[in-house]
This record gives sequence, structure tokens and C-alpha cells, in this order.
Amino acid sequence: MSQQLITALDCLDKAMRNLRQAMVDVPFRREGFKADHNTFVRSVAVLRTSLSYSRSQLEPASARRRRRGGPRK
Repeated sequence: MSQQLITALDCLDKAMRNLRQAMVDVPFRREGFKADHNTFVRSVAVLRTSLSYSRSQLEPASARRRRRGGPRK
């Protein structure tokens, strides 16, 4: 499950880089598009951060123990 999340985050990063490149050709104040774009980018950043923090919860318990150095069963 964690690998699927990593793949989704990578795809999200790629899509946001493509959006940044596409914004180069758009006039900034064209019908409020820049404001909508900024709102969208902020919400995607919040989503990405939340998903990134949840990645540790999706890893198997054995992998979490190894990383923290906890006792093995």
C-alpha cells in the first residue's frame, strides 16, 4: 500500500511541474485565473503534505519497528 502512495505522490509532483510550465504562457491576471491557480496549488500542497505524513502509517509494522530500532518479536 505504501508503494502505491509513493507512486501517486510522484505522479502528483510530475503533474504540478507540468502545470507550472504551462503557467508560463498564461497572462497573470487573465479573468482571475492566477487567483484560482494559487488556491488550487495551496490545496494540492496541503493534500500532498497530509499524504506524505500518512505514509508511515501504511508501512507494515515490522518495517516501522526496524526504522525506530524497537524490539523484534
